[in-house]
Amino acid sequence: MPFVTANGVRTYCEIAGEGEPLLLIAGNGMDHTAFRDQVPAFAAHFRCVTYDLRGIGQSEVPESGYTVPDMARDAFDLLTALNLPSAHVAGYSLGGAIGLQMAIERRKRVKSLSLYSTFSHVEPYLRRRYEILVKILLETTPELWAMFTAFSAFGEEYINAHDAEIEKEVALRISRWHGSGAPSKAGLLGHYQAILGHEVRSRLSEIQCPTWIAAGGSDPVAPPSYARYLHEHIAGSLLSVYPGAPHRLLNFTPQFTADALAFLLKLRDAA
Repeated sequence: MPFVTANGVRTYCEIAGEGEPLLLIAGNGMDHTAFRDQVPAFAAHFRCVTYDLRGIGQSEVPESGYTVPDMARDAFDLLTALNLPSAHVAGYSLGGAIGLQMAIERRKRVKSLSLYSTFSHVEPYLRRRYEILVKILLETTPELWAMFTAFSAFGEEYINAHDAEIEKEVALRISRWHGSGAPSKAGLLGHYQAILGHEVRSRLSEIQCPTWIAAGGSDPVAPPSYARYLHEHIAGSLLSVYPGAPHRLLNFTPQFTADALAFLLKLRDAA
């Protein structure tokens, strides 16, 4: 069942493994393969559902509906289409924002919440980053987009220590624009708009499921201050900050996957 209709949007999804359902939600502009380093480990214990958000990958690119609440409804409808009444939910960046919305709106359907490099709201620094990205996306070249997204997501400490790695990442981002799977500018713009409109600070106290918050210590996009805010306002939540780690914990922080799985396994084994 690679495609389902979720909230009226033709949505591509993949399932791996058996066990309790685990919905993995990618960040802006990233398709289901964002979790390529996690699924092999997670799928040994959980039924992992990955999917392409509206506007990206093989999913439909609708003209509207690019808000975090809309995308949370997409996720709920995806679970319903897969006959999954509830699931553990793990989200990276924009995916974490969607996970927050899910845990607030329909708490009985979210068994646990794993928040990776995410935020409950947008401070002026983060707002300005995405305002610049909108201008770059609409008015300049894919090469400049690739250079700026990498430069602004990895930050000084990580880039200085891993410059060759960042050069490869920029090249990968450039090549993506020139391949058959080039992202839709309309969809990517929609993801940026969803981020800019995200605001759930006043509702964090409504989250009641077990929650793990992970942040990179050198993340210039969603710095640890966002993670600490979430930790302070979600009762009983756990917080892990990885010194020197960038925004994309998923693929650039070796210890992260083991820690993320340990949190999920502890919940599963305690049930």
